[in-house]
Amino acid sequence: MQLDEVQKDEADSQNAERGLVDAAIAGEVQAFAALYDRYLGRVYRYVYYLVGTRPDAEDLTQEVFLRAWRAIARYQHTKASFVAWLLTIAHNAAISFFRRTKETTHLDWDIASAEPGVNPEAEALASYDRESVRQAVKRLKPEQQQVIVMRFVEDLEYADIAAALGKSEGNLRVIQHRALTELRRLLPREVDSR
Repeated sequence: MQLDEVQKDEADSQNAERGLVDAAIAGEVQAFAALYDRYLGRVYRYVYYLVGTRPDAEDLTQEVFLRAWRAIARYQHTKASFVAWLLTIAHNAAISFFRRTKETTHLDWDIASAEPGVNPEAEALASYDRESVRQAVKRLKPEQQQVIVMRFVEDLEYADIAAALGKSEGNLRVIQHRALTELRRLLPREVDSR
């Protein structure tokens, strides 16, 4: 695709999203259902990254969409995309979850892939590395966690993240830089503790 076609597709997608959001604000359940279908995976992935267990991530994802449905009438089109608004709700839901559960520990075992040709040892190490990074991210300040997950897990643009957090892009980049510096400090400990 050429750049003009990509920009046109992106503009069409933004217009379609805006139409769905406007219809949902007007109370159309089908429009909200379409937004749910569009963003369910991204919200779940974001929440799962924060809480680390499937059952909790599923419950919180459901809670995020319930909160969004209840608050949709107050949503305002800003520089931030609708998904950034949803992820802000998700972050707040995760904070509430952690306050409720405090130090409760959960075990969530994913069944290893049974695909032929997959090296179980390499898969286990990769899973361990992902978990080490996730645990290191959880040790960051909440604002830093939010920036790292929105930028690197959800691949949101700086403008969307800045608008969702009410920060300037410059401030956001400073937060990201400090978070990455802290992660570099934390991760060698995680890796060395193997």
